[in-house]
Amino acid sequence: VGSWVMPINGQPGEVQGIKLEENGEASSINMHTLIYKEWEQQGDQLYLTVKSIGNGIEIEGVDTLKIDKLTPDSLVLSSNYGYTLEYVRQK
Repeated sequence: VGSWVMPINGQPGEVQGIKLEENGEASSINMHTLIYKEWEQQGDQLYLTVKSIGNGIEIEGVDTLKIDKLTPDSLVLSSNYGYTLEYVRQK
């Protein structure tokens, strides 16, 4: 639970990420074409319901990510597609 962000490549001082709320709702932080709606954790798996609205096409689905690391200030997630997301808690 909380707001988790990472730097935006090529935009010094700017961040993007996700806000996870206690009631299971999720929202995007500074990502206008990727809209998070809901989240659920089961063991070390994080399920994010997402809507992508890029290029005039809307696609909805569920991202399944593995929680590799979770501390009070750090959240590291990995995807089956080979990428890793490293977030820090936004104060």
